[in-house]
Amino acid sequence: EELNAPEMYALIDISNQMLEDAAFDMEAEIREESAEQFAVKEGAEFVSGTGVGEYEGILTNGSVAETVSGTAATIADADGQANGLLTLKHAIKTAYAANATWILNRTTIGAVRKLKDAQKNYIWMPGIAMGKPNTIDGDPYAEFPDMPSEGAGLYPIAYGDFRRAFTI
Repeated sequence: EELNAPEMYALIDISNQMLEDAAFDMEAEIREESAEQFAVKEGAEFVSGTGVGEYEGILTNGSVAETVSGTAATIADADGQANGLLTLKHAIKTAYAANATWILNRTTIGAVRKLKDAQKNYIWMPGIAMGKPNTIDGDPYAEFPDMPSEGAGLYPIAYGDFRRAFTI
């Protein structure tokens, strides 16, 4: 699929006098602020971009598969378990499973931390070893503020090998 890269910019309001007379490195401040503005915009587009003048996000792209993982109001199934998430995990193609990552917002991470499997074990596991990330059923996750929280008709969790998607 061909991707047309829309123009993106950051707007930092600063005077020439401030650039010349500041007691600290204003160029570094501008670079940092620009990077932050780009990251916020790219994150929003990656999740829910419309494809019109911006990238098409994973939640709006019609070719992204979906799995019902809970009830209308919560990600837990009717028994309060994580069976739907486990179904989602095993619904992706094998080629994408090796480097798969969960993406969800902070509120949804809190909800997932309470979920258990059929044996009453929590599916969220802390990364106890140095350098090991926290995991959901053994796979890492990333906090994406632009993902919706759980609710009717929403897709609060995505799972896949996002490195094999397009590069932002």
